[in-house]
Order: sequence, then C-alpha cells, then structure tokens
Amino acid sequence: MSTIVSAQSGRIVLWLPVALAFGAAFYLELRHEPDWPWLIVPGGLMLAALPLILRFSSSSYLYNLILLLVMFSAGTLIAKLRTEQVRAPVLSPYETQYNVTAFIVDNISPSADKPRLLLAPIAVRGLRSHETPVRLRVTFRPGTIEAADIKPGDAISVFALLNPPPSPSMPGGYDFARHAWFQGVGGVGFVPGKIERIDVAPQSLRLALMLQLNRARWELTQTLVRQITPGFQDGEALGGFAAALVTGHEAFLPEQLISHMRDSGLAHILSISGVHMAVVGGFIFFLLRGAMAAIPALALRIPVKKFAAAVSIVCVLAYLAISGAPAPAVRAAVVASVAFAAILFDRRALSLRALAIAALFVIILTPEAVIQPGFQMSFCATAALLALAETIRPEIREISVPLWVRAVQASLNGTKLSLVASLVATLATTPFAIAYFNRFSVYSLLSNLLEAPITAFVVMPALALGTVLSATPIGWICLRVAAGGLWLIAQIAAWTSGLPHAVITWPSAPGFVLVLACLGLMWVCLIRGRVRWAGVLLASTIVWWPRLEATDIWIDPQGGNAAIRVDTSAYVLRPKVRQYGFEQWTQHYGLSKLDQASRDRDYVCQGYGCVPKASNPVKVGFWFSNKPPNAKRLAELCGASTLIVMRNPVGDWPQVCAGVNRISAGDFRRLGALELTRQDKGWAIKAAQPFRGHRYWSSVSEADVF
Repeated sequence: MSTIVSAQSGRIVLWLPVALAFGAAFYLELRHEPDWPWLIVPGGLMLAALPLILRFSSSSYLYNLILLLVMFSAGTLIAKLRTEQVRAPVLSPYETQYNVTAFIVDNISPSADKPRLLLAPIAVRGLRSHETPVRLRVTFRPGTIEAADIKPGDAISVFALLNPPPSPSMPGGYDFARHAWFQGVGGVGFVPGKIERIDVAPQSLRLALMLQLNRARWELTQTLVRQITPGFQDGEALGGFAAALVTGHEAFLPEQLISHMRDSGLAHILSISGVHMAVVGGFIFFLLRGAMAAIPALALRIPVKKFAAAVSIVCVLAYLAISGAPAPAVRAAVVASVAFAAILFDRRALSLRALAIAALFVIILTPEAVIQPGFQMSFCATAALLALAETIRPEIREISVPLWVRAVQASLNGTKLSLVASLVATLATTPFAIAYFNRFSVYSLLSNLLEAPITAFVVMPALALGTVLSATPIGWICLRVAAGGLWLIAQIAAWTSGLPHAVITWPSAPGFVLVLACLGLMWVCLIRGRVRWAGVLLASTIVWWPRLEATDIWIDPQGGNAAIRVDTSAYVLRPKVRQYGFEQWTQHYGLSKLDQASRDRDYVCQGYGCVPKASNPVKVGFWFSNKPPNAKRLAELCGASTLIVMRNPVGDWPQVCAGVNRISAGDFRRLGALELTRQDKGWAIKAAQPFRGHRYWSSVSEADVF
C-alpha cells in the first residue's frame, strides 16, 4: 500500500482542475440560483483551515482533501461570477413581431441548407435600450443572404419573428437557453421577408474590430470556396469543407457530408479543436526550427527551439482569431500555447501538468464550458493520450542497422502507436458520445486511422500554406492539394458510414452515471501504478448500467406536436412539424421510428386534430392549433379520449367533456415539454421546467409563446 501511495507523490496538482470543473458543473446544474453567502462562506472557511492543518497536522491526506474541497468551492464561485458578468436582456415571450436594425456579427449557418446570422442589435422597435438583447440569432430563407449580398460587418434592417431562446424539447434534454445566456443571445427567430441594407457606423471600438475581423474571415471563406470549386466535381462542398477547417464557417457544407462525417466518427474534424491547433502549431514549429537549424549562422547565435516555439504561439493565436474563436478552438489554443510556453521555460511540452494548467485557464475564463460535450471529450482524450505516453518507454535502438531496415521498423512502430493512440482516444470519448448523442460509431477507429495521416501531413499543412499564400500561384496549388486530401477524407467517411451496422444507438442511463464514468476515466489517467485500472469499472458504467425506462408519450414544449411509443418504436403525429424534439426523445430512449402508416392505424388526424381510434389503447386526443376547436371537433375528441392535450387556452369545459382530463396552454406555460407514462390510475407526468428550476436562463420559457 505504501508503494502505491508513494507513487502518487506530487499528483494532487493534476486533480485541482478536476475539482474546479466539478464545482463549476455543480453550480450550473443547481435548480435554484444560490445566494452569494452560500458560495463564499464554505470555501472561505476551508481556505482558512488549510494553514492550521499544515501547522498542527502531519496528515497530507487531510490537507489534500481540504485543498480539493477549496477548489470545488472556487469552481462554484467562478461560475457564479461568470453568470453575473454575462447577464444581459432576454426577449419577452409575449411579443414576437419586431422591426430590427442590427449589425451582422457573423454567419453561423450550421450547413448550406440552414442560413443563419448572428446579429448585434442597434435598435429594436418597441424595446428600450436596457431591454434590447446584446445578440440575436436569426434564420433566413435559403438564398436570401446571397441575394442581398450581405456580409459580416454590414448593417441591415429586417422584420423578424423573435422569441426568447427555447427551453428543452424534452424533460432533462439539452437546454439551449442556458448556452445562449453565456453567449449573450437574448432572442432567436426567423426573417420571413427581404433584407434592407443601411449605412450605420458601429458604436464601439470593440464591436468595430470584431466586425472587421469577421468580415475578413467571411471573405477568406468565400476565397477558399471560389478557388477550390472549379477543380473538382463537388468543388463547392470541398471548398466548404476547407473553409470549415480554416475559418470555422460551415455555410457551404452539404447535409449529406455532415451526415457521413457524423456516422463515420469523423465529425470532430469539422469543429476546429485540438487536432487542428496541434497540426498547425506543430507544422509551424518543426518547419521553422528545421529551416533555422539548417542555417549555421542562426543556429549558433539564437535558441532556435525557443524562437520556433514563440512564433508557434503567435501562429496558434492568429489561427484562433481566423477561426472565429469558438469554444473548442479556444480550449485547443490554450492547450497548444501552454505546451509551447513550456518549451520557452525548459519544461516538458506535452505532460499532464501542462494539460492541468491549460484546463485551469479554460475553466477560469469560461466555467460554463465544463458541462459541454466538447470540453469533456477533448480534455479526457488528451489526458488519456498523455497518460499513455507516460507508460511508453523508448525502445533500445540497434547500432549499424541498414537504412531500409530502420525505415521498416519506424513504419511498424508508427503504425502500432497510431493504432494504440486512436484506440485510447476512442475509448476515452465513448462514454460522452453515448451519454450525449446516444450513438456509437462502430468504424470510428478504422475511419480515424485512415483519416489521421491525411489530415496531419496533407490537408492542414497545405491549407496553412494555401491560406497564407492564397494570392500567389503557390497558394492555388496548395489549396488544390488540400482539396484532394479532403476529397479522400469525404470518401472514407462515405464508405465507413455505409458499412453494415455503422452506427449503434444506445439508450440513456441516469444522469449520475456519466459523472461516475468521468471520475473513472480521470482515475485511470491520473493515478499511477496498477491500481489505476480500478477506475475501469467506474468508466464502464455508461455501458452496463441499467437504461432509463422509456416513457409512453412525448409532447412538444409548445404543444405543437406529440409522439406515441409502441413497444421499442415510436411514431410522431405531425411528421413535418417540430421534429427536433421527436428525434431527441427517440435517441434518448433508443426507440426506432415508425412510419405514418403506424400513426394512421391508431389515430385519425385531420387538420390540427388527432382523434384516437376505438382500437387504440392510448385514449389520448390532441389539438395542435392555437385556436380552440369548434363544438363538433371537441365532441369528437372528448368522445374518444380520456385525456386531451390542447395547445390553446381552455375556457368553460363543456358538459360533453365533463369526465375527460386535459392538458392545455396554462400547463405548457408552467411545465414546458412533457413526457407521459401510463399507470393503473391514469398518467404520470414528467415535465421539463421543474428540471430547469429557477435560474436566470430558465425564467422565460418558449412554452410561454402562443
């Protein structure tokens, strides 16, 4: 036992960011907004106790435990400070039509089929300045943005249908409103008509600089697409692929490519993150170091390695700015910068300590990131790879070995390391993929093994050179080379995603299971010795823990759609309306989708009403219109149902419906999205709003809009 304990000497520093992250996550998941004393006093008392423990106790275990609790408390306080710092107005749910004048901050389209802009409002008619949101996220009709020829930095005037950020589409589901709160987005909506460009100057220097940077990024995106498109059959898609890797814009990506990348386990490439920063930073570092080392006059006079590391930090930060600084890119840039800074201070560049420092930086700057899948997956994968590197011992090399033998050995060793590293990274991210996305890409290891060398040695270096030299013939050649590599990656994604059983869906386990799995992963990565493998049992809980029991009915937060479970499958009542929530619900419980014929077997759906047939065991009727049904339709619903779900408010309940229960507009305003489970004496209701509690971002619900 003493050997195991002594092996952990100095490792407490690696657990500090873990405790800080769990503290921030604890705050963000609370049901009620805590008052300041509850966050300050416990941590202050424990911090004051640390010197006393150090003075009067020889137990390092007690000191380390209190230190971790102090970091946990600090995490809650940092998250609270961040929440207050970004506090901004959110639109009221009772008004939806607005005339908006705003600057276009950025194009945030998730694909070519969904044009979307981020706006900085100048004025919103009907709202005073202190009621106007800092940012709005609006969607346009396809082709509208191109027809108006508008770019980031332009000022526009539009008529928009706006709502507050939406509440979860199912109980316990993804809460976009919380994400929007930390982004300053106080309203989302749709622009149904034309766009009018106006001439207005930005009011602040910060906004002006942001607009200029984003305009340059968008023009670079268009340049990449324009230069790559003519050389390939699917040139615009490949140009959009290249732009996604350089500027972060996905506005030219087709849905089919995104689907193939997701099903093949390569979707992480589309988000600028650790791989991209590592390749670009590493390429600049080794290229500059090699070039300077080849010049004796420089190599003998300046520290070549440190100079290359300093330039690499500058290049990484420049790449971060060009990418638009999305959250995954910020995390990756911090990690890369810490690694290169370690070289400047004669420390080991790639180590768990450097990763711990990077994690501390990220959590302090953006504590809300700790509950995001990208943060958890990237840091766990990196920690697993660094833990693997700690266990690898350099092989003894033979003397006077022929060059061709050495080349074969290097190739075999490289292949083995790539296989092991890909396997370790896949295992480290699998619990999060199952917990958040309810899916596992079976051929992810194969597709990543085939893709990794293409991205690392062809695509990213060629894109880096092609972007810098885009105005020269050399840049044009580099971009074509990069596009060729991207074409190969697209083919790999299409092939592996089309193989039999390429994706396995996995129903969700209870929420605390992911916490156990995460702790198990951290134990495996941060503990030394054989005792580390005890963490595998916890890490694997995400696979073997009993799944959640599926509910019988899902209802949209506005009452605009619903779905019915039939054994291990489900059908939706309105196949072309509000499908996101239905998709999320079926994935969460691992349900397969039934076609419209299954619905028609159980329900008669006409207009806004769905009446259960006599043979249907689910005696629940639905009315999806904002306006109440006429007397005849209401009588049909009441005659066939024991429960009616109505989107509209209910006044006097007629005598024909006296024995029928109802869920109506007031219930949706109070409860949000619903799940119903059949019981002997009626229906058990699980609602979204109680899961959200009373927080700044949950005070206004999309369910309030009718």
